[in-house]
Amino acid sequence: MRANGTATANSTKDLVKEISVLKAQLKKLSTSIEKDAGGALGEIQTKSKEAIDEVIETAQAFIDGYSDSARETTKALLNKSAELRDEATETLIETVKARPIATLATVIGIGFLAGYLCRRS
Repeated sequence: MRANGTATANSTKDLVKEISVLKAQLKKLSTSIEKDAGGALGEIQTKSKEAIDEVIETAQAFIDGYSDSARETTKALLNKSAELRDEATETLIETVKARPIATLATVIGIGFLAGYLCRRS
């Protein structure tokens, strides 16, 4: 029996040693995985930042292109409206000079019509 008890004690010690070795190996494996995962995460983060920066640059170029186009269109519309305003002013002045009595009668008629409509409401 005594030999059997010594064999059990030796196997327990061997088992404890093996468990310690396995713990050390698992710790090394865990550290290695953390390093690999950290490197992969860093690489993913770098690639993500690059992709986001590229998208932002593309969007900014797109917006700049349309803002330039909008400025040019706005400037053209302003110039055209100024031309139309000047033409309308000139036409009105010519009409008043050519037919002053008809213009006065028209203005009086519009005044009476506006007064009638305002009084009615």
